[in-house]
Amino acid sequence: MSITNLPGELRERSPATLSRDGRRSLIAWAGLVPALAILVTYRLVPLLWNVVLSFENMRYTGETTWVGLENYQKLLEDRVFWDALLNTILFLGSVPIAVTIALGLALLLNKQFPGSKIFRSMFFLPYITMMVAIAVIWSYMFKTQGGVINFVLQDAGLIGNNIRWLSESWWARASIIIVHVWKTTGFYLIIILAGLQNISPSIYEVARIDGASRRQRFMYITLPLLKPTLGVCALVGLVTSFELFDLVQVLTAGGPARSTEILITWIYKQAFEFGNFGYSAALTIVLFVIMAGMSLLGAYLQGRDSFT
Repeated sequence: MSITNLPGELRERSPATLSRDGRRSLIAWAGLVPALAILVTYRLVPLLWNVVLSFENMRYTGETTWVGLENYQKLLEDRVFWDALLNTILFLGSVPIAVTIALGLALLLNKQFPGSKIFRSMFFLPYITMMVAIAVIWSYMFKTQGGVINFVLQDAGLIGNNIRWLSESWWARASIIIVHVWKTTGFYLIIILAGLQNISPSIYEVARIDGASRRQRFMYITLPLLKPTLGVCALVGLVTSFELFDLVQVLTAGGPARSTEILITWIYKQAFEFGNFGYSAALTIVLFVIMAGMSLLGAYLQGRDSFT
């Protein structure tokens, strides 16, 4: 009996078909190998090395000494660590501020008018600009004497004396939040615009015919249908808020009096300024666990909301 006369199930299992499927699998794996190699080399291996190093004390010469849980015990007694953790959580407040501003701008820019695309590009431009360049520019703008921001506020009559933006603890924290909001708003704007454009205009037409006001259409149509989009913004913002190293390092260097120190800058200083590589590795593991936990929680909440 020839292969062409075999029943369907046997014909699907013929050597020719298996060979073709095998070739497809080989091509798929060949495409995945470079990405997997990069992931293993630059993500998994360093993470595992950090886990081992967090139980050791490493010197500049490369000599290591096993210290067990000593680095983690030191972490619990480190006051700067707790201050850095609180600052890291505080700077997460920039995410809802930026998303709220982006939502308002998206509602305005979701209409076609002359120059609408130009405005969208202008708002997105800060996001693709290097953070170091942004931090340097804003550091000049935040200067107590001769800074543009103090000049504008005084000229508008909003303040009497110059604000010491980068020299006082809470003003320095506010400065970092302002810059981060300014940089990330354009990114959230593009995502929310895409979500708005996926909402069918017919839904608004039906609501308008039924007598729903603009506020009611926003509260009961726009916001519920934007839940998945806003969830993506929150999840992305949650992760990026832990990675403000370049902004903090250039703008305040963790000062004044470590009031703007965050976990990632404290990790860097412990390793490359103080030479405590083991303790730095322990801090890295703690940061990784916090980021992974919050990311998983955010993904879980987003997935649950998508089915409600």
